Amino acid sequence: MAETAIVPIIGGGPAGMSCALWLANYGLPPIIIEREADLGGLAGRNPYRNDWLLGRPGLTGRQHAQEFVRHIGQAAVETWLGARPQHLARMSNGRFALDVGFSDQRPPQSLSCFAVVLAAGTRFRGEEWLDQVENARRLAAAGLVHLGPPFAGEPGVDLGSHVAVIGGGDNAFDVSRMLVEKGVRPTVVMRANEPKGQPLLVQRLREHASSGKAEILAGRTVEALEQAGARVRVRLAGGGALEVDHVVLLLGYQPNTDEPWLAQLALEQDTDGYLIVDGNRETPCRGVFAVGDVSNPVHPCIVTALASGTMAAREIQRRLSTR
Repeated sequence: MAETAIVPIIGGGPAGMSCALWLANYGLPPIIIEREADLGGLAGRNPYRNDWLLGRPGLTGRQHAQEFVRHIGQAAVETWLGARPQHLARMSNGRFALDVGFSDQRPPQSLSCFAVVLAAGTRFRGEEWLDQVENARRLAAAGLVHLGPPFAGEPGVDLGSHVAVIGGGDNAFDVSRMLVEKGVRPTVVMRANEPKGQPLLVQRLREHASSGKAEILAGRTVEALEQAGARVRVRLAGGGALEVDHVVLLLGYQPNTDEPWLAQLALEQDTDGYLIVDGNRETPCRGVFAVGDVSNPVHPCIVTALASGTMAAREIQRRLSTR
């Protein structure tokens, strides 16, 4: 196929894979550019059951991701793993120039294309917390403080008897409820006076709290962490402390839009750094599409990720077919 039809997709999560599959089915040659060693994105790290994907009940997020990767392999979609964009800019002829580097010894690659798809996704918030709270970074390296929800859902992991969950959103309350069901007592420590999680998720945990199986501390923050033998002492601002087996940070997500190569296009972002797109998932920079969680869907999940990838692919195919 002509080189002009190549469509690079930056990010290999569900949204990026969905876009690549549709483009391949349209006869266009996508290239998935993924910085990690494997495709899957955050879904590939999700050990929890996901019963919300129609027709695939009972599978975990990780299992869904594995099925997506298998499908991409069957479709023979070209995939560059361990690859990271170095430079992305629009040229005078309206096309885009994309330079890609690799984490191993492969030589850099340069692509020229009419359209590019950003599917870089999000990452767990909490890196700043680890740097701001005394001893947090050190205890994270020791395997006692964990960023994001995967750790608490991994099968066979020794969670101990008491876990401190830092955060007040959906993940904090849903993961805490799952901990209770595993026989672990969670203590939710949240900065706000009222939870930000969905009322149903909050109510489910409150029911466990009323029976003493869980605890919710509102309007509290963590001042410092201390190692107490094999456990962690969580010192709270304003006084008081908890002694727990693990600390799990569930502080939400932030978009992967702070890379220097992306700044060169000066794409429009909302106040939280998510890329702004139209109904076809195109940014105000014509030819640049953003799919999945990086474009802040109203309901971020695997279903919306897959759909957004499809929408971008359809628009790219329509546009390239008229060239």
